[in-house]
Amino acid sequence: MTEDAPNRLNDLERALVEAARTGEKLVCDGADGEAIRAQVLRELLLGRFGPVDPRGIRVAGAWITGVLDLENVTACAGAKLTGCLFAEPVSAWNARLPWLDLSRSWLPGFHGDLVEVEAGLWLTGTVIVGSGKGGAVALPGARIKGSLNLDEAQVINSSGAAVRANGLEVSGSVLMSGAGLTGAGRGAVQLFGAHIGGNLVMRATKITNGTGAAIRAGQLRVEGVLDFNGLKASGDNFGGAISLLGAHVGGDASFLNVEVVNRAGLALDLEHAQVVGKVFLVRSTVCANGGAGSVCADPVSIDLNGFKFGALEASPGQPVSWRDWLHLIRHHTKSYRPGPYQALASAERDAGHDGNVRRILIAQQQDLRQRAPKALGNWPTRCFHWLWGVLAGYGYRARRTALALFLAMVAAGGLGVWAGHVTDGGHHVGERVSSFSSPYGQECTTVELVGLGLDRGLPLAPTGVRGRCDLNPDTNSAALFTIAIWILQAAIWGLATLALAGYTGLIRKST
Repeated sequence: MTEDAPNRLNDLERALVEAARTGEKLVCDGADGEAIRAQVLRELLLGRFGPVDPRGIRVAGAWITGVLDLENVTACAGAKLTGCLFAEPVSAWNARLPWLDLSRSWLPGFHGDLVEVEAGLWLTGTVIVGSGKGGAVALPGARIKGSLNLDEAQVINSSGAAVRANGLEVSGSVLMSGAGLTGAGRGAVQLFGAHIGGNLVMRATKITNGTGAAIRAGQLRVEGVLDFNGLKASGDNFGGAISLLGAHVGGDASFLNVEVVNRAGLALDLEHAQVVGKVFLVRSTVCANGGAGSVCADPVSIDLNGFKFGALEASPGQPVSWRDWLHLIRHHTKSYRPGPYQALASAERDAGHDGNVRRILIAQQQDLRQRAPKALGNWPTRCFHWLWGVLAGYGYRARRTALALFLAMVAAGGLGVWAGHVTDGGHHVGERVSSFSSPYGQECTTVELVGLGLDRGLPLAPTGVRGRCDLNPDTNSAALFTIAIWILQAAIWGLATLALAGYTGLIRKST
């Protein structure tokens, strides 16, 4: 402004300049109909009306006309413009500000690309109705040393993102609890590649996008807690209504009572994401392809491939277990992937729950057979895989294998006894060897018949009973008993190998 600019200020603007010098708060009631020009605020922040009190410019309830143009401005003081009505957007491209508080104001857009804020940026309870692909709240590449607060804010953009903050760096936390965020295009909330030194909190936040993702936050890095408790997100995006592809969370991640709906594909994409702390997941609803209601509305909803986490927990009174997570892996993922099973097994192993680990890894093998059978090979291999699961729990249930081995040996002995009671003419199928060439055979004792079955069925350690009692090859049924014993012998060979491997821990591999 020119040197005589103060003389051209209206009464309200003069009061603003005086309040800025003394650090007082200017409260406007709007009764006189006067407005503050955005240009006056800009000149104040540049120090062109003289020194500004360290408490900054503080205005409440003002009507501000014109564009508040802070592009490339290095402000001499912070500004707290609360409950104000802005006629035009705020532009802070590449600005350097001590702090900026626009809480409970109304404005048609905030453009803060590459802005640097020393203390914090507050948009708490602010109503922002913007337009354009750049975003109603645009903060790509912004650097905020304090926190970014959008709690209770209402942000609407019918032609682009509600909040676009790709590459954002915040040393504190990003807070969006209770906010209503409606956007369009690639993502209503865009945090791709953002780095948050504190927490990302979206408690009871409602995010809606009818033409893309609700949250697009690939490669997001949160050093603290990820709190999505009570989040309601609705999107229309094949890649996920909430996409956290490759994200990193240094603390816990909480998804308690989350509701996610996607009309086009995945509800939640956690592929290659990592949570160092615990994952809380209770009573959440995740639906894909327009599903609604319970968690089972649609089997294709979450991508957990490569997702890693420290442990699973639940809030008091809302039980969650490894079974709930296993249910998500088996019934709410697009295809079979071994990674989610291994991550869950690792978490349970670290917690000392070895029994749960075995159940998880057995479920993995069952899912492999059901959803990716071609990975096992041809049909004989798949049949063997199924039999291996039934008899040995894929090597994770050695006691079942030992029991099956015992039953196979009992069956072998039973075949021997049965052979001693099947007759063919004057001979028995199982009889004393010395009577093979006689017109009539001689019966073996029951003990000898049991020994005959074990001697022929056991791969190793023969009993030697066949020198006295054996199958008579001249009988019609001898060949059938021989084939049956061969089958049992093969089964005993396999079961013995599986039992040994199970007890020694040789079979503990992932597929």
